[in-house]
Amino acid sequence: MRNLLIQICLLFLFLEITPDRTFAKQKPTDRNTYRVQAGDSWWGIAKKLRTTPKELAAINGRTEKEALYQNELLRIGNTTVSKSEVKKIAPKSKPNSPLPGFEKIAKPYSELTYDPHRGVRYSRENSGWVRAALPGKVVHIDYMDGYENYIILEHENGWYSVYGNLERVQVTEGQTLVAKERLGTLIKDKGLYFQVNHNKSAINPVLFLQQGS
Repeated sequence: MRNLLIQICLLFLFLEITPDRTFAKQKPTDRNTYRVQAGDSWWGIAKKLRTTPKELAAINGRTEKEALYQNELLRIGNTTVSKSEVKKIAPKSKPNSPLPGFEKIAKPYSELTYDPHRGVRYSRENSGWVRAALPGKVVHIDYMDGYENYIILEHENGWYSVYGNLERVQVTEGQTLVAKERLGTLIKDKGLYFQVNHNKSAINPVLFLQQGS
């Protein structure tokens, strides 16, 4: 089960690097998405789904006045995990910032079909190293183009966290860590990529960091 969840974390990373190819392979029977066909319009698709063009466009971060493109993938259901849902599954201890100093978010979490981003990327101004957000175990260390060296930690109750854009990794697979323990250093001129999963679901890291007692 753990290996499956680790692979899901890796899949979300891959989705962000190659979203177009991933969407092209997605099954048309996915109940949460719809692939635009020739001749489709906001009005026509909305009518099939028993919603309004305005609501359908809003789910996709668009307006009904914007053009649709053939083979474009639209979200037709709200798959975002809400703040109240995250609170129900929150870890027992309060998560810590993965960075020792304050950094702005350069690229936020997004589930928009045309620009998915399953984590957040911080700026790099005040922090040169990365730390564990919660106590946990190092379950995977690897390298991926676009994310450099990255680490996946497993936490209690089905939580996983991912730390990317590392120049130097200072932990080993199988190592047990305490909260705020140093994981490694960031590459020059690139901020931390931070992703959080609860079992199979990607969670907005901002909501995750707000949880706990």
